[in-house]
Amino acid sequence: MPLQAIKINDFNSQLMRETTIADELTVRIQALYQADTRYHNFATAEQAIKHFTQAFANIDGCNGDGLYVGMFNDKPICAVLCHRIDKNTESLDFLAMHQQNLNRGIEEQFLKLICQDKQNSDVQFTSNHDEILKIIKNLP
Repeated sequence: MPLQAIKINDFNSQLMRETTIADELTVRIQALYQADTRYHNFATAEQAIKHFTQAFANIDGCNGDGLYVGMFNDKPICAVLCHRIDKNTESLDFLAMHQQNLNRGIEEQFLKLICQDKQNSDVQFTSNHDEILKIIKNLP
């Protein structure tokens, strides 16, 4: 199964067909943020999960905010928070990648899927992180 970018608005989303532990999606996303700190400044992975949980609680159903999760073979391998800045601008921040996928071009592929998802709208993407912004600006 190819890489998919799926937006969630809570950690109870049923992205994984099979789970072996309670809250497995949360545990796996937390592990992403524990292992990869290149694109975010959370001191701990627990802070990342708390930040996303608070963001989910503040989501207005129409504003486009959410956590995009990169799914491959029924497992989350990357994640990035998307939040609307204004009517035509969304920011992609706090990217994390699974350790085995570092330096394999997955970051670009994942962000490209997200941007393509909105290509028929007038939405432009930006980021508060220079490296993420560089990837976004270099997408075809």
